[in-house]
Amino acid sequence: KIMEQSEKNYLKTELLNDLVSVVTVMEETYKYHPENPERIDIIQEYANLKVIKKDIEAELEELKD
Repeated sequence: KIMEQSEKNYLKTELLNDLVSVVTVMEETYKYHPENPERIDIIQEYANLKVIKKDIEAELEELKD
């Protein structure tokens, strides 16, 4: 079956969106990858995120009516 141009455009858009998503995840993952000489220490980063989470939760608690 020959694809309509609109079907091709839709498929291209979906594939480009998928590609952008994969590249975004790859870039984020590489921040912690062992081959990255400037990698982020995942244990320290997780600890930092826990502190940020606790701070946000405390702020939300203060805003309760």
